[in-house]
Amino acid sequence: MRVCTAREMAAIDAETIAAGTPGYELMERAGAAMTRGILEFLDNSVEAMERKGGAKGRILILCGKGNNGGDGLVVARLLSKAGLSVAVMMMADRDDLSADTRRNYDLLPVSVDLLHPARDHWVGAVRPLLDEADLVVDAIFGTGITPPLRAPYVDLISTVNDSGVPSVALDIPSGVDGNDGRVDPVALAADLTITAGLPKRGLLLAPGRDFRGEIQVVDIGFPEEICRLHSSDHHWLNRHDYLSLLPPRPTDFHKYNFGRLVILAGSRAYGGAAHLAGLGALRSGVGLVKMAVPLELVESTRVGLPEVLAVGLASTESGTIEPVSDTMMDHLLDKQSALVLGPGLDAHQATDTWVVEFLSRLELPAVVDADALGSFSRLGCEPTFAGDSVVLTPHAGELAKLVGMSSAEVMARRFDLVPELSARWGVVLMLKGAPSLIAAPDGRLFINPTGDDALARGGSGDVLSGLIGGLLAQGLPALEAALLGAYIHGLAGTLACENSSPRSIFVRETAAALGPVFGAMEKEA
Repeated sequence: MRVCTAREMAAIDAETIAAGTPGYELMERAGAAMTRGILEFLDNSVEAMERKGGAKGRILILCGKGNNGGDGLVVARLLSKAGLSVAVMMMADRDDLSADTRRNYDLLPVSVDLLHPARDHWVGAVRPLLDEADLVVDAIFGTGITPPLRAPYVDLISTVNDSGVPSVALDIPSGVDGNDGRVDPVALAADLTITAGLPKRGLLLAPGRDFRGEIQVVDIGFPEEICRLHSSDHHWLNRHDYLSLLPPRPTDFHKYNFGRLVILAGSRAYGGAAHLAGLGALRSGVGLVKMAVPLELVESTRVGLPEVLAVGLASTESGTIEPVSDTMMDHLLDKQSALVLGPGLDAHQATDTWVVEFLSRLELPAVVDADALGSFSRLGCEPTFAGDSVVLTPHAGELAKLVGMSSAEVMARRFDLVPELSARWGVVLMLKGAPSLIAAPDGRLFINPTGDDALARGGSGDVLSGLIGGLLAQGLPALEAALLGAYIHGLAGTLACENSSPRSIFVRETAAALGPVFGAMEKEA
């Protein structure tokens, strides 16, 4: 589905109203959909609390003066109508509310406990309410806030976070900037965020994504053409979308039906990078993996990765792969389905020149990573590829060198720069990061929803390159291979440290976790 910023959402909302849907009707729809999500959340969380003897049966809703507060008031009315005990704490007087919010304020039934504490008494007022609550509903700001928060809100939100009471945020956790995910100095830490119409970009970017919990997107009737008109061509896929990308795996197939991948990688200094790329490939489901490495790495490759076919290549005096003859490359690529080029190649003038020339005429689907990308920047030339199924996987530093910018400039411009370069170079371009961005040459940009600091270590990208290469070899188009590879790689990093810590995980443990991630997805699919 499309992703929007807070500013774009405001434009979508305004044009939908101008086209004939009253604002109060949109608010009613949003509140009704959000109520259904809250009731479903309660079915799970309260049942667990009752088993522990801790359920109190009360919902606390914190409402601001804007339309997000209006959504909260609709939720309060509908939850009370459903028979729940509801308390509303208002952050503003009735006369300060937006028109649609005031309308729903006046519709509150007497069964809802309504409190209007003064600003300097918010914390004192909320503490006893939290003691009685099974759930807090955050309807303070929504997307209508630009950090930093002022002191009364900081103290209130910090108190809610410290209480440990489960919470649901309406549209976006209060304190998270809907445009860029900034949090300054605090945001409500939600267990679930129910967002209307389209997911907000701030929910998908660090640090905002760390405060959102699960995301549920509810349709409240924004016309598709208005959403397209007022939002960028940015997308976020859900679990079902990723399940649909899994390559088919019939049980009557043999290894040759699942593709053949060749990995050209490694050097005297960086033999581990080639090994990790091989691990990622072997876990991808590809039928056969061939590793072409410097001759001095062949023995360790055969011992460390007995499942691959290791081929030795001549080395330069620096231990990098010597330019490979056309005859040798024809032999290496014969009957292969895809290529991974780059992990651990290291820098050398002759190697760089060969890499650039070779890629300019390679038509095989390929993943180009690490030092293969560095070859272009070191030689000062524009990336050029003969094939139309190429995935580039730089991090910000590597992309910065390719385009003559600083890493900070790349990150600041990434939402425009990545699709622009993807179109210019005719490749699928993945900017690795938190989150990774994946662009197609047609201008679409996808925000990967998985991954955490477990992946923030040397070698993670090599596993990812092998994984994407294996998916390419199994027949996935470049965009789908990149999307699925990034998604699964992120889940594997999280799973690998499930019983440990992200700070202590080995990259090879992330590679090992690819299998369980695939297994869970295959069962679900």
